[in-house]
Amino acid sequence: MSNATRDTIYALSSGRPPAAIAVVRISGPRAGVALNALIGRIPDPRKAALARIHGRDGEIVDQALALWFPGPQSETGEDVAELQLHGGHAVVAAVFAALAQVDDLRPAE
Repeated sequence: MSNATRDTIYALSSGRPPAAIAVVRISGPRAGVALNALIGRIPDPRKAALARIHGRDGEIVDQALALWFPGPQSETGEDVAELQLHGGHAVVAAVFAALAQVDDLRPAE
């Protein structure tokens, strides 16, 4: 198995900010770890949960919807987390900065 198939990646899966909503997806074996780092929990599978999103320093950067799709019953077959955030530049940048601090995560190419 190559590293690319074991990586946990994150990306904006909606249009670029500014927008009303920005959707960030995290996919791979550490998606749950990333979700815990940002919202402090993993929601029930396939159910949207209102959550406070925490930035790098623990500050709340947004209140958004979080979803958890455990593999193999997900779009990619692996664990997937989705955050439906407010779509301003600052919120998206803060979430990406927080994700960059989680071990073994990387932006999608």
